[in-house]
Amino acid sequence: MCDTLVVLAPMTLNGHTMLAKNSDREPNEAQLLTVLPHRTHREPRLKTTYIDVDQVRETNAVLLCRPFWMWGAEMGVNEYGVAIGNEAVFTRGGYSKTGLTGMDLLRLALERCDSARSAVDMIITLLEQYGQGGNCGFTKQFFYNNSFLVADTT
Repeated sequence: MCDTLVVLAPMTLNGHTMLAKNSDREPNEAQLLTVLPHRTHREPRLKTTYIDVDQVRETNAVLLCRPFWMWGAEMGVNEYGVAIGNEAVFTRGGYSKTGLTGMDLLRLALERCDSARSAVDMIITLLEQYGQGGNCGFTKQFFYNNSFLVADTT
């Protein structure tokens, strides 16, 4: 499992909130740093790693660290200072073969939200609408759910 931590602004010398995360993906699975600008979209649907979802009219600028073959990201920050890191969670319930991956949920929240609270609400809404699922392994089948550490500048 990955490790993620946040240090809130009052506890730092420079007064900035900081989020840090390691990624324990497979050894030969490249992680891409991806910068996407603030954009306007005309398409009604968006292709994530495995499923199509409703697209929004505008998306925020984001910096993402993501497995090269996935649409979603392991960690990232957006133009509003919202930062999210994900963690694999091995629950007792079954795992779905379809749905949004935890990485997809993370990216969608960063692209669509301007605060940590709205990002949490967005993840919940997307989970209710599309569910969580899909293979998260690069060279082998690997299914798990995700938890998220979400922070912003407040």
